[in-house]
Amino acid sequence: MSMNLQLTAIAALLAVSATSQASLTATSGPIDFSGSASVTATGSGVKSASNSNNGATIANVALGQFDANTGVLTGVDLQLNSNRIQVIDGIGNKNNGPGRTASGSGTSSALLSAAGVNASFAPNLTQTGTGCSLAMGPTGPINCSWGPNTAATVATNTTAAADQQNLDAYGGNGAVNASLSLPTLSATTTLSSVMGQAGAGSSTTYSVEWSGTLQANYGYLLHALASFDGGSESNTLTLDFGTVAQNSIASLNFGLFNLANADRIGLDLDSVVGSGDTGAFETGLSAFADLAQGESLSFIANLLTSNTGAFSAQYLLNLSDADLGASSTRQNHQLTLNLVGNVTAVPVPGAVWLFGSALAGLLGVNRRKSA
Repeated sequence: MSMNLQLTAIAALLAVSATSQASLTATSGPIDFSGSASVTATGSGVKSASNSNNGATIANVALGQFDANTGVLTGVDLQLNSNRIQVIDGIGNKNNGPGRTASGSGTSSALLSAAGVNASFAPNLTQTGTGCSLAMGPTGPINCSWGPNTAATVATNTTAAADQQNLDAYGGNGAVNASLSLPTLSATTTLSSVMGQAGAGSSTTYSVEWSGTLQANYGYLLHALASFDGGSESNTLTLDFGTVAQNSIASLNFGLFNLANADRIGLDLDSVVGSGDTGAFETGLSAFADLAQGESLSFIANLLTSNTGAFSAQYLLNLSDADLGASSTRQNHQLTLNLVGNVTAVPVPGAVWLFGSALAGLLGVNRRKSA
């Protein structure tokens, strides 16, 4: 016979919450990246023309995920150490007519994105080219060029925390992807004049080079360690009530422990599944949440003695890491509780038998006299 005892959770938040415990750290290690993106603006017969390549991806970085065997992932920081460099150049052209100057400018923004992370960098970068001159007069088709102009290197560093709702993406045996992109990437090309014969124009190319390292830093707690013993790991407990008299009281105490370690997460008891003579026992167990490391709960098991016989039952205690951090990195635990006992009928004392025999004799004498 088997019985599934699904327990109703009770609020048993004990001692220190796991969120205030010390946190261990692991890292994916720094991953190198390097890339560039550009945009070209071209105008003909106009003073100004613009173009954009918004959202251009510089690089995708595969970061090693956190190994759930290590513990429960409680936080993720992405650490970026990098530099951006702007480069701009351009050309101008004209036929006969007035002289003019060709020039251009560019602007860009930057974004680090991953699961639960969107880190932007302010202000936007802006660069203006030196430009070049086209001579005045009946010169026929001529052109000029300027650049490339390289701007000073811009340090682009940050440590960005992933939100708690996305921690599961960082747990596993593979990789989680992070992207380095330019949400804004645009160029404008200009001519100081478009007077004269048609055909005057300009072109400007603006590019951004971005390189550096990116790594994921993982904060975690050790898995809970359930035990029937407060000093060492004990996964099985047998409570033997021995032989007791019918209708007597038979109780035994036991405890559940989350073994001590300052870096250990709390322990939950989720359910108990019983099999065997479960009707002959009461375990006293009830669900609990976040049993802190080094803490314990005490319970009283009872052998119900209204019926005689030899009884035994087994209870599987299904436990798990407390509901903190990435659910994909939490582990389940199981303990086995065995209860055995023998209930015997109460023997009739000898004096009761003597009294009964004497009473029967007296009744027999009375019957003879009456006859």
